[in-house]
Amino acid sequence: MAPLCLEIVATSGRCAERATAAGADRVEACQALELGGLTPSLEVLEMILEHAPARGVHALLRHRPGNFHYDAEDRAVLVAQARSLARSGVHGLVLGALDASGAVDSLCLQEVTAAAFEVNPELEITFHRAIDEATDPLAILDSLFALPVDRVLTSGGKESAVDGLAMIGRLAMRSAGQIQIMAGGGMTAEAIAQAAAYGASAVHFSAKQPWARTIGVDGEMVGLLRHSVDRAMSATAQLTSEETS
Repeated sequence: MAPLCLEIVATSGRCAERATAAGADRVEACQALELGGLTPSLEVLEMILEHAPARGVHALLRHRPGNFHYDAEDRAVLVAQARSLARSGVHGLVLGALDASGAVDSLCLQEVTAAAFEVNPELEITFHRAIDEATDPLAILDSLFALPVDRVLTSGGKESAVDGLAMIGRLAMRSAGQIQIMAGGGMTAEAIAQAAAYGASAVHFSAKQPWARTIGVDGEMVGLLRHSVDRAMSATAQLTSEETS
């Protein structure tokens, strides 16, 4: 089994430095967490990239708060931002788009990812928690198989991933390794082992604390999460060994 990835949200260079030092495997770069997260400025992103962990920095691509239904003007902004982010040196993009019916907006995703791949064809693509806005997350996943998506970030259609673990397990089973499933949104350290058991390949945390009148990463919290991830992987390896002996 591949190691469970610990992804931490960073809104500044200092956040990324704390996250990486405390054991984060990957960082999601964004701004305005109080709005659910928006595309980071290139200046902030440059500082975050200076502290990239082993699995790199993935940038959120979301130019405005609100829903994930984008019109022509929205798409033009997303395409432009995708190119800029790809040129910045990030290792992946985090994005999502739904049509008016709540299904995947495949044309929008194809247009935006194509623009990014023109700059860097090696980028990884994560479909974010737009999947949790859908009435049928499994149908969303099925649509993503035909698109250049590497992983999905999901709380299993619930407010908290802890309450959505059963759906996360169903998504992982349906995916069968074609698309990685990352559990995030209201996750707790105590639920990490369960998420891994249900088939999640990564866990996503903001690990935030109030800092300078904004939201920053708590390095001590990241360290505790790192310990929980390592303990979960150790337990899984031991169980696998016992089953095969």
